[in-house]
Amino acid sequence: MMRACGFILIVLMLFFSAINVSNASTDNDKNIWLELNQTSDKILQLVREEKLEEAKQIMNYFSDQFLSIKYNEANVSMSDLRVATTSFENAMEAVTSVSMRQEERLKLVMEFRLAIDALSTEHHPLWLNTRSTVMKSIADMKQAATEKEAQAFQHSTNAFLRNYQMIRPALMLDLEPAAFQRIESHVQYLKRYRNNIVDDAQKTGHLAVMENDFNEMYDRIQKDSADPSLLWVMLTIGGMIVISLSYAGWKKYKGEKKKLKMGEGND
Repeated sequence: MMRACGFILIVLMLFFSAINVSNASTDNDKNIWLELNQTSDKILQLVREEKLEEAKQIMNYFSDQFLSIKYNEANVSMSDLRVATTSFENAMEAVTSVSMRQEERLKLVMEFRLAIDALSTEHHPLWLNTRSTVMKSIADMKQAATEKEAQAFQHSTNAFLRNYQMIRPALMLDLEPAAFQRIESHVQYLKRYRNNIVDDAQKTGHLAVMENDFNEMYDRIQKDSADPSLLWVMLTIGGMIVISLSYAGWKKYKGEKKKLKMGEGND
């Protein structure tokens, strides 16, 4: 059994050494995106603290770093680049405007933060953390519409639209075009008929379809963003342990069988 444990330890050491070697070649590519992600988070923190001059300076630094990326080598499409650029421009306006309300300023910078994270993060983007807030606002709309509470419905709709606008750039970056268009169509439908939904049972029923599609969106991205390398490591290690323990068990069985035969021979 001790030999089997030693064998497992050696294999694991070799295995993780191989992973480190293979990852070294991609580290340089990831460093710039990691820095951009951290920089966008720093900008958000400064805006929350209303340190706008510092935020503006870091925005300029971010711009220089962002423009230095070779996007044709980073697999970033022109569409993604436009979304990121628009989010950056909106955030820059937010930190430079002297008349913008703090709530609106934070919303625009948060949009930017989530968009950059979606562009630079392969696993579990930050916008997934908005699920409870977004889904609650949809549930509140459904309840208000069902109970024919027009004022409450409009209040819940405003809350939902604020939440959606905050994550919309990130969705454009992370979702397939067809999936994004399906989500977007629900939002456009809501905007168009928001004054009639409470009084129209068919339109009220559409909210359930919308709720289901948003839940599926979060579920799909949650599943797709799981780190495949981690799963592979877990499966590989698990397989090696099972094989090693099976081998140790087989050796033990053979040894006991041999002893039993020797005992029978002595009798």
